[in-house]
Amino acid sequence: MALTGRRLEVDRIATLAVLPRESAMVVVGDPGSGRSSVLDAVADRVSLPVVRVGVNGSESRWPLAGVTSLFTALDDPRATAHIAHLLQAGGATSGLAAAHDFLEAVQTLTLPPTVVLIDDLDRMDRESQELIAFLAGRLAGTALRLVATVRTVPSDGPLTALPVLRLEPLAADVSLALARSMAPEGANDGVLAILADATGGNPGALREQFDMLSTAQLTGTEPLVLPLRPTATTEAIAALTLDVVEGAADTDTDTDDAGRGLDVLARLSLVPVARTTGWDRDAVDDLADAGLVVVRGQTVTVRDPLLRSALYWRMSARTRRTLHRELAAASAEADERAAAWHRSFVDDVPDVVALLDAAAGYVADGAPHAAVALAERALHVGSGGEDERTALLAVTEALFAQRQLGLAARYLTAMRPFRRGSDEVRRLRVLYSVQYLRGETVHADELLVPVDAEAPEAPATAGLLAMVASFRAETWDLEQARDLLARVEQLGPVITPHTAEIAGAVQCLVAALDGSLPADTELYDGLSTARLMAMSEPALLLVAHALSLAERYRSARRVFALVVARGQDTEAVWVEGARYLSAENELRSGNFRQALRAIDAWEAGSALSAQRLREPSRAVAVAWRHFAEGRSLEALEVVDRCLALRSTVLLWGTTARLHALRGRVLLLDGRVDEAVTALEAADAVGRSLRNPTVLRHLGDLVEGYVRLGRIDDARNATARLAADHHARPSRWGALVLARSLALVADDATRESARRRALELFQPHDSQYERARTFAALTAVGTDAERPRLGAAAAAAYEAAGLRRPLATPAPTAVMPAFGVPTSLRSGPVLSAPVPGSPRSAPDASVVLTQLTAEERAVVQKVTEGYRNREIASSLFMSQRTVELRLTQIYRKVGARSRSHLVALLT
Repeated sequence: MALTGRRLEVDRIATLAVLPRESAMVVVGDPGSGRSSVLDAVADRVSLPVVRVGVNGSESRWPLAGVTSLFTALDDPRATAHIAHLLQAGGATSGLAAAHDFLEAVQTLTLPPTVVLIDDLDRMDRESQELIAFLAGRLAGTALRLVATVRTVPSDGPLTALPVLRLEPLAADVSLALARSMAPEGANDGVLAILADATGGNPGALREQFDMLSTAQLTGTEPLVLPLRPTATTEAIAALTLDVVEGAADTDTDTDDAGRGLDVLARLSLVPVARTTGWDRDAVDDLADAGLVVVRGQTVTVRDPLLRSALYWRMSARTRRTLHRELAAASAEADERAAAWHRSFVDDVPDVVALLDAAAGYVADGAPHAAVALAERALHVGSGGEDERTALLAVTEALFAQRQLGLAARYLTAMRPFRRGSDEVRRLRVLYSVQYLRGETVHADELLVPVDAEAPEAPATAGLLAMVASFRAETWDLEQARDLLARVEQLGPVITPHTAEIAGAVQCLVAALDGSLPADTELYDGLSTARLMAMSEPALLLVAHALSLAERYRSARRVFALVVARGQDTEAVWVEGARYLSAENELRSGNFRQALRAIDAWEAGSALSAQRLREPSRAVAVAWRHFAEGRSLEALEVVDRCLALRSTVLLWGTTARLHALRGRVLLLDGRVDEAVTALEAADAVGRSLRNPTVLRHLGDLVEGYVRLGRIDDARNATARLAADHHARPSRWGALVLARSLALVADDATRESARRRALELFQPHDSQYERARTFAALTAVGTDAERPRLGAAAAAAYEAAGLRRPLATPAPTAVMPAFGVPTSLRSGPVLSAPVPGSPRSAPDASVVLTQLTAEERAVVQKVTEGYRNREIASSLFMSQRTVELRLTQIYRKVGARSRSHLVALLT
């Protein structure tokens, strides 16, 4: 079984191999949880010799069969004699004496440090379990690191005293990622999300479902039957759970209550979610205390979908129908949604519309799993009529509003076009929106047909045209966006105020992308709060994004905040949109502290991360966070994964952004050849967009060319940047153009060009771009210039709020290598502070690790004999700032004076 989502568990087990002393661990996991796969990963990970011990369950009736397998796996000639001795003494020796004999036998083997992995220890014979547990608690002198997997650890068993690592069910996003890796080509992503949820994060059960379902079900053309039919893993998990419950019932003094609880549990398995009204509350509370059901407010549901599946299908069809009839009558007044579900199994002609109306209600209440069960049931028993499809469309719209994009796409697959024009426009609206947010190509071929202004659906179609125009603008296809807006204007007399509002916001976005957005005072009454509060969420997002692209970051920040602050009445899709676009706004402004906070807030409140990473707009933010926190490999992994799903047919803008980001990460990590390749790809894809501040790749491309010695290419790229900037001037363009001119300047103009590139920065400008300018000049500077420019770059990066270890370059450094810490002077890499080291005479490396990058730059100048005024001049800061930094440094390292500080470091 492929290992997915168990990295932390593997890391924890693998640490046993590097510990200086012998140790043991018990890994506990349900059937199908991936215990064997975890051991396989550990075996591949550790550097010590590994011994795998397999367990044959049929040998569990033979005493000491497990111990014999262990000795055989150790593959030591001396083990044969020990096996014979233990077997001969097995009948005469028992208890503690036998355990000590076994321990002594292992110790006399004098093995090298070895990792022993025992899979399914609980399937061994009882005697072997006891002896191995005894050994695990006394491994000193054996050189063994022992890891054993079991399904459960009984409270009275021999393994209770050992450290336990429990394999919990996979998280929803990890389970979905695993389902995608297992699925055949063409599988519907919404169906995969349903399977991931219905198998409770169990990899084994998920794999078995793929073997049971038909191709039509996996592609979404046929409905699923929920709860899913049980597999071998499902039955094994249910048996373990019910054995515990029935065992507790046998020891319970009130066996009637225990039996009633099991009956209530079986009845609850018949419904996805039920209101507690009308149920035996004492039994429900007992089940909740046992962890078998979940009570949220006034609703109750079986906690484990696998247990529910086993209980449901253990009943005969006759029994299930009888109970459905009883529960339909009992819930008719108190729980209309559950009653609609139960009646669908009883009525000769089920009310499919009522079933789907109930599903839409569940979505609104935040119970999408229940909505899915009802929707799949409706598809199973329905006729596919127009009214039924209209009700299914309402479910799909509700799922989209909650940003359940995969599930919305699943039901769009099951929906044929409508004859009624108004319903067809609604279907297309959801379809195009889901495609766009999932990062797919929105062809919108249906909009090629001319629209009659007199047609009843003309107002809705105008709204659809405006919406698709916004998608085209967001993907930088400005000509098509303008064409669609022109068609909206042609329908002027019939368009609604909302459509007019969206069209106006799209015009702002198009103008921003073209570098011609009017001043804030000319937009929406000077962006007055009253005017903005009257606008819809999608219009506000479009306006805010336009302001961000036009480098009006403060105004954009304010508009995004208005969307988020509107409260719970705002649909999740717009709140999440505001959060990730707000994060992008902070990234563009160079405010990484605020950007990282915005990304964290967005991730905490948004949908499945596995789905997000398939969407390029979100992938950019996630990749930036990885990079800013020093995880460049993870950043590149996110970008590459998203690029593998992209198409340049109508998504060339997002493709260009991903290549540009990839190039930037590689450039700042010092992989210049690869960076230039990625940046040239971004340039080729996005060249038709002439506003340089949107893609922001040309400055990086110039720097990459210079660092590779391709000066002619660098000058050509700089000329293009200059032409585009003069046509569409911006603050970012001015700063980056000055940097590029400094990089390509000849000997006669180099000094003045570099001075201008640095002097152009104002206090309100991006600290990140300031750092980039210092770092770029460091790369091409002289040996004398590099130390001070590199130190200034490090300080500016820290001021920008990057949470990553930044190198302070040595005098011979070319450019700070992100994520690779270096000392201020040539010598060993800085080490972490040593606890308990004398305060009076600390090690220099310990002193330096207490300082920020800017403080280390000041310290370097102090050790080189610079005065405060000279330090201020060389590091481009005020003399007052230098004095403040020195005061902080003295306090941190315990220095009494300038000379004492130098003495501590030398």
